[in-house]
Amino acid sequence: MRQALSSKCAPPRRGEERVARVLFAQSLVRKLSEDEAEWKRASSCGVPLPDNGGPDPSARRLVDSSPARPTEPGWHRHRDKSRKSSEIARKSGICSLSAAGEMPGHSLRGQRGAPLSARLNISRFKTKKFDRGRRPKVRARFMASVAAVALVGVATPAYAQETSGGSVPAPQTPDDASTDTGGIAEIVVTAQKREQRLNDVGLSVAVATGQQLQAAGIVDATDLGAIVPGFTASTSVFGPPVFSLRGVNFNSFQASAPPTVSSYIDEAAIPYPVMGQGLFLDVERVEVLKGPQGTLFGQNATGGSINVIAAKPTATPSAGFRVDVNHWGEVNAEGFASGPLSETLRARVAVQTSQFGGWQRGYYLNDQKNGDQNKVAGRLLLDWTPTERLTVSVNLNASRDRSEQQQAQAFLITPVDPTAPAAAAFLTYRNNLPNDARDADFDLGLDTRADNYTYQGVLRADYELSDALTLTSITNYIKTRFRSPHDQDGTAVVMQPSLPKADIESINQEIRITGAFPDAGLNFVIGGSYGDDDITEGVFSQYNGYTGFPPNSTTEWKYDLTQTAKAVFGSVDFEIVDGLTLTAGGRYTDTKQTIQGCTFDRRPANAGPGGIAGTAAFLVSFFNPAASPAYVAGGCITIDDNGPNPTYLPIAADKEQKEDNFAWRGAINYKPSRDVLLYGSVSRGYKAGTFPVIVNLFDSAIQPVKQEELTAYEVGTKLTLLDRRLQFNISAFHYDYRNKQVFSFLPVFGGLVTTATLINIPKSVVDGVDFDVTAEPFEGLRLTGGATYIRTKVKNFIGFDFQGLPLDFSDKEFGFAPPWSANVDAEYQFQTSGSIRPFIGGSMTYRARTFADLGENPDFRMPAYTLLDARIGIESENGWRLSLYGRNLTDEYYWNSVASAGDGAVRFTGEPRTFGASFSMRF
Repeated sequence: MRQALSSKCAPPRRGEERVARVLFAQSLVRKLSEDEAEWKRASSCGVPLPDNGGPDPSARRLVDSSPARPTEPGWHRHRDKSRKSSEIARKSGICSLSAAGEMPGHSLRGQRGAPLSARLNISRFKTKKFDRGRRPKVRARFMASVAAVALVGVATPAYAQETSGGSVPAPQTPDDASTDTGGIAEIVVTAQKREQRLNDVGLSVAVATGQQLQAAGIVDATDLGAIVPGFTASTSVFGPPVFSLRGVNFNSFQASAPPTVSSYIDEAAIPYPVMGQGLFLDVERVEVLKGPQGTLFGQNATGGSINVIAAKPTATPSAGFRVDVNHWGEVNAEGFASGPLSETLRARVAVQTSQFGGWQRGYYLNDQKNGDQNKVAGRLLLDWTPTERLTVSVNLNASRDRSEQQQAQAFLITPVDPTAPAAAAFLTYRNNLPNDARDADFDLGLDTRADNYTYQGVLRADYELSDALTLTSITNYIKTRFRSPHDQDGTAVVMQPSLPKADIESINQEIRITGAFPDAGLNFVIGGSYGDDDITEGVFSQYNGYTGFPPNSTTEWKYDLTQTAKAVFGSVDFEIVDGLTLTAGGRYTDTKQTIQGCTFDRRPANAGPGGIAGTAAFLVSFFNPAASPAYVAGGCITIDDNGPNPTYLPIAADKEQKEDNFAWRGAINYKPSRDVLLYGSVSRGYKAGTFPVIVNLFDSAIQPVKQEELTAYEVGTKLTLLDRRLQFNISAFHYDYRNKQVFSFLPVFGGLVTTATLINIPKSVVDGVDFDVTAEPFEGLRLTGGATYIRTKVKNFIGFDFQGLPLDFSDKEFGFAPPWSANVDAEYQFQTSGSIRPFIGGSMTYRARTFADLGENPDFRMPAYTLLDARIGIESENGWRLSLYGRNLTDEYYWNSVASAGDGAVRFTGEPRTFGASFSMRF
């Protein structure tokens, strides 16, 4: 936690000792600069230093939570951040502090909500004489630290609401209440790869601290819809999640599908959503950026990005833990330890586990229980500062998931062949459909446990080339194994159990130079990046009873894919006049995708005719009877039906696609005052193309989808009102979509057969409005809320339905794009004279009806729902917090995904009503 100066004035206590400390601190701070111009700049930044012989009434309060020794390199740890914070001060009228123990990107709050918006940048107050040698610098910093120590005894302490542990507020002193003047805290974000006040960023950004995530029960990115309007997450039929932001998504069940909403941990990419295991471990905050982020974050962010900022190593030893238990028996535990290992090296280790808690149960043909958790994750962070200008950070993550995977519910029973042997038992479900979120029949004895892991290593180096220029290198390696068993038909009749598989290995390298010239009003970044993904993906399916294939057809589609991307990028912000800033940026990206593989008949080699190989042999017999014997058990069964002279023999795919693009952004920000921001932007982003990974019986269906292009127009404002007790943000946007990628159907094999595949829709649009409000009308009460309205529409497109018949998609809305989404939260903390403060709070989440597929098929309609949560508890100034909670209090029966499943359709439900308790402690 950083040392910081509160933006509110603390009335001084009486007493000669206090007066003496004030005068002593003032005299030491004066000695930090012998240059009159520098001193005036400090004074203009709002740091009153009176010489009237007594304490100034506006003396700032100083937070001192983790002081470093003034001579250690850790003191200089974030000097570049301090310099950039000075730019914030110049533009907004606040000062910034780069003091001992400061960690980048922390959002600070004063005691019980008081803002810490004014920070003193001590490292800037140097004369030319001090710059000539290291010893004067050490002397200056030593004097600064002494001044800080003196000030600690002068003023009432204030503490950050979000500590590095993220789970428990730091202790407060009893007299905080008497000196707190309230107001909404400043939030500092890195949405544009540099520290900025959130209210200075001309983007729509939702920010949540680690404590807010825990209060809302958010354990991974799929839960973010509880606090981010416009965000939805669904579960595909094979398990990989699908993220949607402002209606922009890619509804595909393959693990290798490039997302439209990208994820990052401390600016290191998580290329695919299935690689996000353990991402929310020991989090300082999460930033959700809405709209295309291609200029700074690269492709696959047409919808936006999820930026996770991990809690960082601290300058002094600290530790904490949290335990959460709910009435299903699920136990979640998390802990961390942090501190210095030497004068130049700091470390932080965190671990997390989830166990037990299965809430699904069989309801018709069996009574099996399902859903027990078995997850473990760990993270090690090292921050090494060997010199004043060089910082090296290491982030090592590992996670393992052996949990029982949530199983789908069957709700549509439409066998391809109602006379097939397995159809009779399957058809009985028409009169025994599920009617509760817990209902989940699946094959007796099916092992639903996942076998997933992710390992990640990130090496980051920041070297200050000068006081204005910083060279940054980020090397990111990540490897994931994904195995997610699912009963595709959603019944206890043995029809089609499947095991999706994916092994993904990814390496990314980014090098950039950032420049900050506050006096010229100029900030810029320029760099390059390289990414290389190697993927093996497929699904092992046992079509034991599926009526569209011969009985006991065992298949596996298995493909090796690669995705490579090379890019150069740059962005510049220039303040042309006071308060008016222009932004321009661009990124050129060159991409290549390849695929090799086949669909196999996985029966034993001596199984003889039949199976899915028999189906392929039957189909080719109409065109080349001589090719039929080539389709055998154990062999490749993808049919060569491509080109003017197809052979109709088995063929393994071997294809590639090369594309390039130029993403760009232009924006204008205007701040007529510190509390008002007006902005407008035009930006273009791209999502990479890819190949379909599916049961491909026909080589003609293995065709890539082209990269999609989204051009966004957005205007908005951010207003801080009523003496910082009300924050109101609103934006309006229009998206022009080109070549939107969707999962759909396509007639092949001369129109005789229809297969599922990926296609591009030429044109579509999105229009919408975002707004959010934060209010702290009086001490102890905090109200937050927001809503997103969107209208999505496909323009003039005719595709095909699952029967291969033409289907007009014109004017239809996107899947997973509810027109309205809203979130509201309220919490009141009772003000007491003791060290323990009770609190009570509640939240509401609303999502309007939407569809899980393109075309507004009524069978794939997902009704609107409203979720109500509540919490109550106590919090101690000694560092512990106890709460009781209830989620989905009305036991709303809702679902977040619907998918076709061969002989029908299935849906994945949301979690039913849940009660629990949570206890956390920070040392």
